[in-house]
Amino acid sequence: MRRTWSLLFSLLLLTGCALEAPLLRLSLGQEEVRAREGETAILPARVEARGLRARLFVEGLPPGMTPPPLEVEGKRELSLAIPAREAGTWEARVVAEGGGMRREASFRLVVEGASSLDLYLEGTVYVGGEGVAPQTQAATDRMAYCPQGCPGRPLGGGWYRVEGLGGQALGGLSLPDRPVRAQGGEAEPLFPEEWNLPLARFPEAWAEATGEGVVVAVADTGVLPGHPDLEGVLLPGLDLVDGDTDPTEPSTGSPLQTFHGSHVSGILAAAWNGVGMAGASQAQILPIRLLTPEGTGRESDLILALRWAAGIPVPGLPPNPHPAQVVNLSLSGEGPCSPALQEALDDVRARGVLVVAAAGNYGRDYRDYFPGNCRGVLTVGAVGSDGRLASYSNRSAPLLAPGGDGASGVLGPTLGGHRLLKGTSQAAPHVSAALALLRSRGAASPEALEGALLAGSRSTPEGRLLDAFAALKALEGGGVAFRVEGRLALKPGEEGSLPVEVLSPYPVPVRVAAEGGLAAYLAPNPAQGTAHLRVRAPTGTAPGAYRVRLEGGGAEATAEVQVKALPARVVLSACSEGGACRSLVLPPEGGPFRLEGLSPGTYRLLAFLDRDGDGALDPEEPRGEAEARPPATGVRLLVR
Repeated sequence: MRRTWSLLFSLLLLTGCALEAPLLRLSLGQEEVRAREGETAILPARVEARGLRARLFVEGLPPGMTPPPLEVEGKRELSLAIPAREAGTWEARVVAEGGGMRREASFRLVVEGASSLDLYLEGTVYVGGEGVAPQTQAATDRMAYCPQGCPGRPLGGGWYRVEGLGGQALGGLSLPDRPVRAQGGEAEPLFPEEWNLPLARFPEAWAEATGEGVVVAVADTGVLPGHPDLEGVLLPGLDLVDGDTDPTEPSTGSPLQTFHGSHVSGILAAAWNGVGMAGASQAQILPIRLLTPEGTGRESDLILALRWAAGIPVPGLPPNPHPAQVVNLSLSGEGPCSPALQEALDDVRARGVLVVAAAGNYGRDYRDYFPGNCRGVLTVGAVGSDGRLASYSNRSAPLLAPGGDGASGVLGPTLGGHRLLKGTSQAAPHVSAALALLRSRGAASPEALEGALLAGSRSTPEGRLLDAFAALKALEGGGVAFRVEGRLALKPGEEGSLPVEVLSPYPVPVRVAAEGGLAAYLAPNPAQGTAHLRVRAPTGTAPGAYRVRLEGGGAEATAEVQVKALPARVVLSACSEGGACRSLVLPPEGGPFRLEGLSPGTYRLLAFLDRDGDGALDPEEPRGEAEARPPATGVRLLVR
């Protein structure tokens, strides 16, 4: 009898060892969260409920400020939204309960009263006029809005192409008309293997997302609606070349015609219908024709296309019933980003639309070409099948993707079949497709999507290579990435500001470390979206190149600061009615600014292009003025 009980006890022990014990873990991403009265505080939390279902809730906050409880299973990363309805400071805790277990994690909530907030002015300085490089080709006509009709060739909807006049007009504003050109390559023999998709790890990503339901605008030469690979893919579009709503690219009969827009659209979203090639996503294409079959176009049409694609009403153009979430621009033009183009991109970004642009095929620095050098654009360089930077690709782009090189081109649709092309034009739609995959996973901010894309990319000696599968995983893990816009030039004793994009689904505490005795800090911090890196070069700082390092959330970035006499920079001053003034230095191309700690009342703002670096406004230096009362956002100054 004793032997029987002993055997049974041993079996029970062995059986118990095979069972996995329930587990409940809880941690918070930060110990203190801040918000202004009337806003929402975001608290990152990580919960692991293994073998049980846990209930997650918050204790210690006033009524009306407690987020609703959540049911959690498995391993989750959450962002708890806390309504900051009342000013004050509270010691609270997040609680996870389940399976007879209870876990707590404490945090502090600080809500600043509206009456105690610092007054600030926030906006953007655009540098135009003499600050813009001369056009490389004179425009021969312009667009005018004439609802009652006017001389010239009618484009439809009240728009007319008027011969013999330069520029374009939109709502009384003159638009630039520099040439833009498609960034595709030369034809290659048909090769049916899409080496580009495995290189960017799209097949692995398709098991997680396909991009279905996402609208991507392709502003290009138009499309071939009858091509089998584009069947069921195309939405009703727009033609800014002929002035109608048919974006079909006409055939010229030339053997050099590549049908660039169809090639780009097929790479991005060729239908998985058992015919032809596989697109990198299953997004829907919103085609916009703004380039001729030869691949040439004008900046003014690009500006109109961006606004229309995002669903922004454009006088004289029909409404867009299918606003895009992503815009693909496989084109570029030489010169800096113009104020009109930057303003359009800012407006598009404000609607949550992501813009992807080709870096250019000139083997130079991408920052010499628009729209890739504009703020808020994700610019893409090209690699060959070996993952190395293509010989033609412009350098230093923040992201690389397959574009072809040497004997390897990228497969895409053309008239009557397919062909291989090379170029940063072919690289850009890979990134647009990856963004479509990310967007189809659910609502996420542009910052979170770009952050996941950059955080998931693979580091190579020549840049960061797109990895669609890793980007999806980074989005799940709350991928974080930093993007520093431009470089800062200071003289000893000066303070300057650089915009920094903190690409993250939640505010990230950022550590700032500066070289050579420079003083630097990020405002705000923790940060999400646009923040401002403030740098001061103390008196006596030796001339030279310095770096400011940013770290947080597993991401890092470096800002470059040059201390020397400046050939040019933008100086911004804001003077109150009482005569007190605040000054800020911006890069020569201008950019976002934020002035804090101001007094109530009206401020007069003056921005000028300080060409000789003496800090004084000279008669021949371009300038712009405005008035604003803090707190205010969206303040705009045009320096010309």
